[in-house]
Amino acid sequence: MSGNVLQTWDVVVIGAGPAGATAARRLSDAGASTLLLEKQSLPRYKACGGGVPARTLQLLDHVDISPVSEGYVETIDISRFGRHQFRKTSKRPLAWMVMRDRFDGFLTDLASEAGATVRDATPVQSIIEEAGCYAVETPAGMVRGRHILACDGATGPAARWLGIPSASTRSAAYEVEVDAPTMALEHWHQAANVDVGYRPWGYGWVFPKEGKLSVGVVMAPQRGRSIRKQTDRYLGRLGLADAEVINVQGHPIRYRRSEREPVAKGRVLLLGDAVGLADEFTAEGIAYAVHSANLAADAVLNGDEAATIYTRAVNRYIQPELDAARTISRLYYWCVTTWPWLALAVSKYVNYLWRAFFRVMRGDSTYAHELSFLPFSGAITRTLSGHA
Repeated sequence: MSGNVLQTWDVVVIGAGPAGATAARRLSDAGASTLLLEKQSLPRYKACGGGVPARTLQLLDHVDISPVSEGYVETIDISRFGRHQFRKTSKRPLAWMVMRDRFDGFLTDLASEAGATVRDATPVQSIIEEAGCYAVETPAGMVRGRHILACDGATGPAARWLGIPSASTRSAAYEVEVDAPTMALEHWHQAANVDVGYRPWGYGWVFPKEGKLSVGVVMAPQRGRSIRKQTDRYLGRLGLADAEVINVQGHPIRYRRSEREPVAKGRVLLLGDAVGLADEFTAEGIAYAVHSANLAADAVLNGDEAATIYTRAVNRYIQPELDAARTISRLYYWCVTTWPWLALAVSKYVNYLWRAFFRVMRGDSTYAHELSFLPFSGAITRTLSGHA
């Protein structure tokens, strides 16, 4: 380690999730000396439904993720408190199913192959700006970086250490991986369940994996104390109350709601969940994490004004999607809790809504584009602006 103490890396990336691993790969491909730090030993389990929207593959430069895929979803099954309502099927896969330990490990291996130095089991203990760079303290010693990419998740401390305000926690998620019986695995083959009706908003999900199911609930943060009970009830309604539990984990989700919320400071850039880049309709963050990694790498490589370049790029390419998803989320959850049967009937019979959603998931369109076709979308946004 002593030979590396005085080395100053072009970029130190904190966190080997999809954002950190993708940024490290792109930076290394471009010739930047890159150090990727991960606090846990790799591979490590990560609480996540494990649904990777199909559009993510475009953002990953069409990398073949089949070695770590556990199948795909092309059908969405809608239920309300466990009672089946209807199913809708896409022409092509909507999302690929992954276990995050394998998926994140795969992306990290690609970063390593591109030339990034990867150090796992190396938690960051502090970050201090000094002499034109950043000193990063770890249990193995100090490392230095000209730029810092903080990809340490919704609860990561990097932003706090550097005095960058974080987006507020806006929802709580609780996930259970279960060893499901054969009948359940066959029922959910290439199909995901979305269970609605939770107040004031939220949903339950089932994602199929190889030999198991990912089952979870995402709700408003003030309902976090009841989320475990809600998940247990959901498992019971699915007929999985007695299924063997493999993993259980809860986690918060942050949402960036304004261009005014900072994503960078100096030569420190916040990526993915660390800055709340998840959409409020699906609570999905992997695609936005990868997108932010691409934008961050480009900003670092394009000059000395990385913070300015990155902020403008996030506000131009990602924030409009987050804003549109929030509007759609508010409208949908308001309708499904206020007039549930009417809302579900409209969802069932107006196929345009599902075609639009499928286009967004596949990367053929965007939330912002689809929302623009909704009559009075601006008025809807203003009317629902007080709805959390």
